[in-house]
Amino acid sequence: MVTHVLDGKSRAYLPRRPLAVSMAVVGEPGSAALAARRDGNADAGAIVHSPVLLILPRVQHETLIVALPGEGRSTFPTGTTIHVSVAVDSAQDPDPDRAQLTARDVSGLSYLELATIGPDGDRLAVTTRLEDPEVPLGPLASRARAAARAVLGVDQVPDERQTGIDVRIDTSLSMLGSVRNGSVHAIMDIVAGISSVVSADEAPRVSLIGHRSAGLPAADVTELAARTQEALLTSKCGVGFDPSVTTVAPVSGVRRMTLFVTDSASGAARGSDHPLAVTVVASPSRAALSSPDFVGAVVPPSPNGVGTSEFLLGDPEIVDQVVEALLRPLAHVHGRLPGTVS
Repeated sequence: MVTHVLDGKSRAYLPRRPLAVSMAVVGEPGSAALAARRDGNADAGAIVHSPVLLILPRVQHETLIVALPGEGRSTFPTGTTIHVSVAVDSAQDPDPDRAQLTARDVSGLSYLELATIGPDGDRLAVTTRLEDPEVPLGPLASRARAAARAVLGVDQVPDERQTGIDVRIDTSLSMLGSVRNGSVHAIMDIVAGISSVVSADEAPRVSLIGHRSAGLPAADVTELAARTQEALLTSKCGVGFDPSVTTVAPVSGVRRMTLFVTDSASGAARGSDHPLAVTVVASPSRAALSSPDFVGAVVPPSPNGVGTSEFLLGDPEIVDQVVEALLRPLAHVHGRLPGTVS
């Protein structure tokens, strides 16, 4: 047996024989199903043995293998990871040649292209469509990533439509409680999840605005929340928050979203006339949501004294609502992005 592990834009070659495409699903039973397509329609030559097993008796044209939510769902449930392999279908060989695709967390998606299979001389070429490996994120950031995918309908926004994120954090004295109870850390985890979908090629740029405004060194999304929390705990508190202040230079030709993190919504979004300016309010008060001028979301701290991240994971619908509110201006600009074929 030869096993080819396909990652990025790699390709493997298998003998020109019948193939079996199988999928193992981690998550809710029946949450995902395989489908074979040709020219945008169901491939009549494929035999659907079960939702997680396709047989391709003869591959004479390029066939696209996709994953779809199972049992009538519109999106994959949170926590759904799929493992897909393409192997020679042989009853005589219990361990045939195969191509193994990189495992993918599909939470929040409504559709995912997995690979193409087509003739290549006397062989069959299996080419992965999973071009970018999944970035491993913590539980809260992963939930936010799934919610962002559900809002925008894509695994990652295409390169030509990616949107950079500039975060401006209020470091006035009133924010100290939100830093210490983990609310800002939780917000930055949510930002990391959103960023992995809308700006995968660039980590968010963070400015601390207060006593002394400063920009933080660029951090990978996997370290964004921890790095920001560390900087906030060692920075001096100021008085007032001027949202117009920024410590990062604009990037020419790149669409950007400005995200203000504060404990009061008054005046925050007025610091920028950019159409993609949103505010995250770290506060138990939801008064900001009643203002017609407010664009953004409120992230409440835990009412029971546990960390905000733990509280949000215990009530994940709050995370979904926050992500949807923060992405509403971007979704309004784009509409629901391509890639949502069901």
